[in-house]
Amino acid sequence: MAGLENLSERDRAVLRSIFDPTATIGDVIDDGDTFPKDDEEPSTESYQESIRLSAEGVHLAEAGKLKEALEALNKGIEVAPDRAAGYNDRAQVLRLLQKDDDAMSDIDRALQLTEGKQTRARALALCQRGVLLRKRGADADARAAFTEAAKLGSGFAKKQVVELNPYAALCNQMLSQVMRGEDIQL
Repeated sequence: MAGLENLSERDRAVLRSIFDPTATIGDVIDDGDTFPKDDEEPSTESYQESIRLSAEGVHLAEAGKLKEALEALNKGIEVAPDRAAGYNDRAQVLRLLQKDDDAMSDIDRALQLTEGKQTRARALALCQRGVLLRKRGADADARAAFTEAAKLGSGFAKKQVVELNPYAALCNQMLSQVMRGEDIQL
């Protein structure tokens, strides 16, 4: 098609959503994360050690060494117990270990430490809370967590808010049925 090279990314996303009726605009536009500057991490020796231990824990988790990852993350929290990002990282590993209640406790702690702040750590904790609440079937509470995280700049949370919108889901379902030539089932 002539002239497509001059389309904006948003225009291209709209076209993709037309040709994929199951997609929403939020699915095809990558707004990315626009977190505020994360100014909560001082450059103290204990914070730097906690950051190093957290990075080690994340690498171990990515390698499938969850027990070792948890040990590194525990040490990182011991070194800097008021560092919210450490609790976020450990919560992720706990979720992978199917310890959702323990993960939620860490998420709660991260949210306590970031209360009233607009930080990346808070947005990530809210996203994890939303995922766990959604897993538990508490969609209204999950939507509230994702909405707050979206306001803090999480692109993932923005997409989840759209997915959890019952009207958007119904519209996507109806459009999909129309595009397949089916009768609309309400």
